[in-house]
Amino acid sequence: MTRSADRVGPLWVLALTLGVVAVFASWFGPLQILLPVQADRIGGPGGLDALLGLVVGVGAAVALVANPVWGLISDRCRARLGTRMPVVYVGTAIGVAGQLVLLTADSGPATVAGWVLVQLGFNGPFAVLAALMADRVPEQQRGVVGSLFGVGQIVGVISGVVVAESVGGGATGYLVLAVLTPALLSAIVVAGRAPVASPAHATAGGDGGAGPGIDGRIGGAGPGIGAEVGSLPRVALADFRPTREYVWAWLLRFLMNLTNAILLVYLFFFLDTVVGAPDPGNSVLMVTVITLVLSAVCAAAAGSFSDRLHRRREFAAAGALITAGGLIGLAASTTMPAVLAAAAVLGVGWGLFIAVDMAIITGSLATSGTAGTLLGVANIATSLPQVVAPAIAVPLVTSAAGYPALYWAGAGIAVAAALCTLPLRGVR
Repeated sequence: MTRSADRVGPLWVLALTLGVVAVFASWFGPLQILLPVQADRIGGPGGLDALLGLVVGVGAAVALVANPVWGLISDRCRARLGTRMPVVYVGTAIGVAGQLVLLTADSGPATVAGWVLVQLGFNGPFAVLAALMADRVPEQQRGVVGSLFGVGQIVGVISGVVVAESVGGGATGYLVLAVLTPALLSAIVVAGRAPVASPAHATAGGDGGAGPGIDGRIGGAGPGIGAEVGSLPRVALADFRPTREYVWAWLLRFLMNLTNAILLVYLFFFLDTVVGAPDPGNSVLMVTVITLVLSAVCAAAAGSFSDRLHRRREFAAAGALITAGGLIGLAASTTMPAVLAAAAVLGVGWGLFIAVDMAIITGSLATSGTAGTLLGVANIATSLPQVVAPAIAVPLVTSAAGYPALYWAGAGIAVAAALCTLPLRGVR
């Protein structure tokens, strides 16, 4: 049983959550408002779409590579210094530099360069925040802490949009984010100086028993974050090989994020052409708010509940199946009330999934000595669906079946995600 001294405290959890909020605000404030406004100002009506697509596309490509690379660097820092925090310092500095470049950007190349720096930089602290779940959080707390990790993402998206909107979508938004982001990330730097949980209790395995500890050995006592250089054991190349459970957990995350991307990619046009919403933009906002708020509330409650029940897979499977039901409801919707009802169902389903997503991923790691690298690879499962979703959507929405076929396909993918929970025998 985990002693209370081994459990992470509420201030540490708050610091972790604030770090997630900071990173996602710095990503989605620009993505949702600041970059489109800037692209319109620089490219004009004729070049808006092309410039925005170039900026977002190049940034996404950089993010796919940056996260696992930063994770690998953080693993090496931890092995040599006993801490991952140098990645937070360097990554935050690069990200803030990118925000300042965007603040003054008045050309396409400058905008691309600034956004590349933002994506490159802030993927560093995000990789560390994910790895700290494996380093610091005992299995008995991973439901509630992992759910707050997901809630932090939702709050970050909303906060970034609020910041961007509060300055009228102008470049000043980048300056506000450049101040707020390092201020919020400093909380995890301060909290990270506390001693790490004992590896005998904070296992990386998901069975809650005698699994690999923080130092990668079964039930062994290992050094904490303040360990001396070289006191952590060497990480073998074989430790980077993903476990069977990790592969299924990665696929589960990929498929669920793919359903989410399918929901959003053509939602505006679905509401415009099929539902006939008088103001599609406002309707998209309503659907987004309902989905995000219910997701956050459901995730916060389900994460704590999953810890009490010592169960993860059942929540993920239920979330996937409920998401499938919501997408089927959306496919059948022809009025806004029906769309909003489907959005509520989707919010519950997504909330159940993100409540246990981080707990499942961290529970599938063989050792936290490679947590930064493997969790960085796991984050590709979040970014890659943004690229895959349009490739699925285009042939469906242009066919005779139209937009409903897209959401039916999304429902099928959600069911496949639910089936991915069955082989997760090493994760409860």
